Amino acid sequence: MNLNRSFRNGGRGNLAWLALVAGLMVGCGDSGPPEDPDALRRVTVQLNWFPEPEFGGFYAAKERGIFKEAGFDVELIKGGAEVPAPQLVASGNVDFAVVSAPQLVTIRARGGRATGVFASFQISPRSLLVKRDAPYRSIKELWESDATIMAQDGLVFIRWLNSIYDGSNLSFVPYSGSPTLFVGGKVGSMQCFATAEPVQLEVDGVMTRVFVVGDTGYNPYDGVLAVNDRLLEADPDLVARFVEAVRRGWDSYLADPDPINDVIATLNPDLKSNVLRLAAAKLPAFVRSDETREHGLGWMSGERWDELVEQLETLGEITKDDASGLGRIHLNPGVASRSSD
Repeated sequence: MNLNRSFRNGGRGNLAWLALVAGLMVGCGDSGPPEDPDALRRVTVQLNWFPEPEFGGFYAAKERGIFKEAGFDVELIKGGAEVPAPQLVASGNVDFAVVSAPQLVTIRARGGRATGVFASFQISPRSLLVKRDAPYRSIKELWESDATIMAQDGLVFIRWLNSIYDGSNLSFVPYSGSPTLFVGGKVGSMQCFATAEPVQLEVDGVMTRVFVVGDTGYNPYDGVLAVNDRLLEADPDLVARFVEAVRRGWDSYLADPDPINDVIATLNPDLKSNVLRLAAAKLPAFVRSDETREHGLGWMSGERWDELVEQLETLGEITKDDASGLGRIHLNPGVASRSSD
């Protein structure tokens, strides 16, 4: 498993870079309807990382014909550390992209045009891990210790933890994208995605304890499907149909992940079958919630987005003027009458 998650963890530097690129890129996405009404509508979706189970619902919708049944010919474009997924969708270079909620807020604050329409993760998987035999039993105990943590400089959740706990005795080393320092005991903790790095380490025989940052009160939606605003304005029915297909894909994947994991393994050979199986088993705890049981997978509440905006303003990620000028950040296509929108 490729462990270099610097970009996806959304450090301030990356977001600022995305904002700079926003003014330089020109949208080239094709959002017009097909000339043949019976033809499949081609849709491009930029993923923010390499093929992994965290995109299982998208691959299930493609491989099991759910997208095709809904009238779409979908290209799922793999991401990586240097792929600016938020900017690509905000500029119109792709129709949709998978981003984090803080990235979407920040790109909109800089004038980007994209709206969140589906949240794969109801609980953010962004976490810190320690070895199973470490003395820390909570993230608070870890943060108020003198441990050395490997984490990317400028992470929003790091600043959040410093705002609620006394981390004055902690030491930090740059996140290298490799667990070598952690496995070798050179650092006591490292940043991670709860459904990824801990799984790989377990398979490698390193047992860990995972502290989910969302449990501390900073819990933005993650794996957010964002649509370019021009497409949303031009064809909201298309967006609603696509979101429903993604929802069906996620339901399908969670019910039967193994065949789709086989497809993911061909696209990302670094992932072995046991890693894929364990990762998929962890997903329901992050993807399902009381709200999704009531409204369906991917549903988002306005209150949570408002809370995130307030937190990002407090942490200095956006300004008060930014916050007041964001406009509509999200909507729930097809379930708007039951949502807070």
